[in-house]
Amino acid sequence: MLDPAVLTLHYEARFGLARGAVYWQGKPHLFAQGYEYDPSLAVLGTLSVARLRSRSGAIAFLKLADGTDAVLEGPPEILAKVNEGAAVEVEIIAEARVRGAKLARARFIAVATGDPRRLSRVLSLKDRLLERAHSLVGDMPVQELSDRNAIDEAQDEANVPSGNLPGGGYLSVESTRALIACDVDTAGSEAVMSPSGIHARVCNEAAIRDLPRRLRLAGLSGLVVVDLIGKRHDGDRLRTLLTQGFAAEASRIVIAPMGKFGTLEFVRPWGACPVGDDINPVTKALCSLGQAIRLSDQDRGRTIVIRHTAGIIDILRPLIVGALDPLAPMLRLEVSAQPEVIAL
Repeated sequence: MLDPAVLTLHYEARFGLARGAVYWQGKPHLFAQGYEYDPSLAVLGTLSVARLRSRSGAIAFLKLADGTDAVLEGPPEILAKVNEGAAVEVEIIAEARVRGAKLARARFIAVATGDPRRLSRVLSLKDRLLERAHSLVGDMPVQELSDRNAIDEAQDEANVPSGNLPGGGYLSVESTRALIACDVDTAGSEAVMSPSGIHARVCNEAAIRDLPRRLRLAGLSGLVVVDLIGKRHDGDRLRTLLTQGFAAEASRIVIAPMGKFGTLEFVRPWGACPVGDDINPVTKALCSLGQAIRLSDQDRGRTIVIRHTAGIIDILRPLIVGALDPLAPMLRLEVSAQPEVIAL
């Protein structure tokens, strides 16, 4: 029997790149991948001293010590007193998003002195994943395993959060520039055999229970609009189920009254970059390296060739050359316009 008071972390790291997934009650709730130790100052939770670069109306822009741009948030009456060029201590509260070209957001802590610099230590991807898990799900014990299939399953669902609901029905989750659009459908639901109205309630409640997990796993936030089945709903019960699903994160969620057209709307603050937006070169390098590791596991005596564009090979080369990993001597890197991973 699954222990609801225990989180399970599945994690793998090789050649300085890593992937991990957090499971709770048998289902994936979080997924992350990238450098095992990411030195970027725009990573969620990073503390640093930055420079107030400019203003545009009520919006203030920062230049972090590593050259990254970010938007500064804080009490308007305090930020109005901070001059351009001033040093400020900040914490990253939302990572940049590729889709929509959104800059990272930083929370104002205090006016600082000295040059821009990092204040918090560089955490491993494992530590960052566990910090997020505790802040979103709750502070509970963690058991660590390393099941690659479990990580793959979490990654697949994070990239495609739409899918069947427990007990039947289907929940579609689609990200747009303006909002996260969710649609509940009875397709494939055994509950359709129930009296009219009951099957709709069963599917709606199943969707609301599982939606927080899917949003958390995919890293989706902002305005969320759920198109429920039918138009007459028990709004209090649905809001209660939604709050329960968000667990320790519930205090940050703002839920609107039920819409007259049968929609449930709420706002989830942005945090980590959505998994579907994570299309940077490091992710591509990690994907190719993962394929190479799988091929090597099938036959450890063969040479594995990773062919990719110059930019991806430039990321992989320093990670592999000189590495103590036993797979390193078996890897060959080649620049190619046609990415592929093959065993010779």
